[in-house]
Amino acid sequence: MEKSAVRWILDIVKTVVIAILCSMIFVLIFALIVKSTDINETGIAYANQGIKIASVLIGTLVGFRRGGEAGWLKGLIAGLLYVFFSFLVFSLISGELSWSNLSWIDFVTSAAVGVICGVIAVNVKKSPKIA
Repeated sequence: MEKSAVRWILDIVKTVVIAILCSMIFVLIFALIVKSTDINETGIAYANQGIKIASVLIGTLVGFRRGGEAGWLKGLIAGLLYVFFSFLVFSLISGELSWSNLSWIDFVTSAAVGVICGVIAVNVKKSPKIA
């Protein structure tokens, strides 16, 4: 396999892993908040989407910071893979694998955030270091 293809794949894998780790941290923090406050189900659903969006955002910006090309495509793939693998990870943690919990809205939202952040991440230039 060509070096650029390997780098491309590693960038996507790195992005997905970072996004899942961010989700786990955000979910733990939010669980503490829910436990100490009275948040209704609608608020929990909105926070859940916010956690997913923030996780994809952080994962994409960190994972693609080396630059490169086709940020939109890498972001799209990373967003879709994030939804699938985060679903599997959280299903394993809860001990309940229910495909009905997997929503097309999650796929669309994560894909859109991945595309937008992928374009931004590969086009942001690092500032030169001043000695």
